[in-house]
Amino acid sequence: MMNDKTFLDLAVKALRHYGLENAQLTRLGGASSINFKVDVDDMSYVLRLYSSARHNRVAISSELAWLSSLQNNTPLVLPEPTVNLTRELVTGVSVDNDTETLCTLMSWLEGKIPPTVNALTDEQLVKVGSVMAQLHIYLQQFEPPESFKRHTFNEVHFSGCLEVLYTALSNTELDKNDLNSFKINANHIITHFAQLERKQDNFGIIHGDFHSGNYLVCDEEIYIIDFDRCGFGFYLYDLALALMELEEPQQKIFLQGYETLKPLPANSTNIMQIFLCLAYLDNLGFLVPNPEELAFVMKELPFVVKAFRDAVETVL
Repeated sequence: MMNDKTFLDLAVKALRHYGLENAQLTRLGGASSINFKVDVDDMSYVLRLYSSARHNRVAISSELAWLSSLQNNTPLVLPEPTVNLTRELVTGVSVDNDTETLCTLMSWLEGKIPPTVNALTDEQLVKVGSVMAQLHIYLQQFEPPESFKRHTFNEVHFSGCLEVLYTALSNTELDKNDLNSFKINANHIITHFAQLERKQDNFGIIHGDFHSGNYLVCDEEIYIIDFDRCGFGFYLYDLALALMELEEPQQKIFLQGYETLKPLPANSTNIMQIFLCLAYLDNLGFLVPNPEELAFVMKELPFVVKAFRDAVETVL
């Protein structure tokens, strides 16, 4: 099992592939990867070490190619992928003949992650909404090459999230009838979602993890970071992921910023209930395998169960 020293050794070895020696490394947070801030001379970067169980070279290369396209074709300020000494975007390193770990190096963006979503001002929330709209407007025109490989937020994905969540919660003191009722409602939601029509103006590559931990506030600007979960999905699902952490008054302000650039479809109110349910399911299914997150999942579950029940009763 890898420990902090192993990760540090991997980071130092990876940086040699970029010609970076004697760098100062600072460990950063990360749910599905290990991240370091790299300071060397007068430059700063983010070095990411990917989990081999969740990532492969083709998917990571596709993410970075997409990110480069965003940089070249939008006014958004984004982290810039850095090539290694052999002009590759993805670097493989190992220590002690262990399994290869894939790494990437990105430019560092100055700014601060909001300490809580409630720390954002109304003006900042409007800005965040408009930044997401800019992202979606460009993505409607993006045509991925044949070599582009990313996961899809589809019914298979959400059914997998449900199974992980249901299995984990079956081993708790939760009432089994309530849990089974939740599973039935969740399956109804997923079935309805699977029947939604996919078109160029509503479905494409999305960020897939747009929340206050993944954007930076710098003066009056908002910078998006962490495209690790980007994949194919509905733009409204991407929007639901952003709205999920906001209270209703904040949601309205966020949407005000979004709709200044990209109006929502006429049926968005009802369909957003579906996408919000799926966002809750995705989030809890991602968290519940971590024993440290179980208490949070249990705390959130009554709210999520009610959201699914309400959506089934009012939308389906």
